[in-house]
Amino acid sequence: GILGDIVISPVFARMQAEKAGHSFEHEVKILAAHGLLHLLGYDHETSDEDAEEMEGLEIEILAKLNIANPYQE
Repeated sequence: GILGDIVISPVFARMQAEKAGHSFEHEVKILAAHGLLHLLGYDHETSDEDAEEMEGLEIEILAKLNIANPYQE
């Protein structure tokens, strides 16, 4: 079945990429992973515990795409 849609604004992705200092393609992968987790029912805005769980999963997904943890400062 279909879970839903992931819509990524190229303008937003390009701005975020420039701000973070990485490529547009890199940012699109981050946004796609984040959007996928939302489609699967994860929500970082419901509680701190949910945010930690979602962030952990996002970090795991991105690591498999050879993308470093976007939440590290």
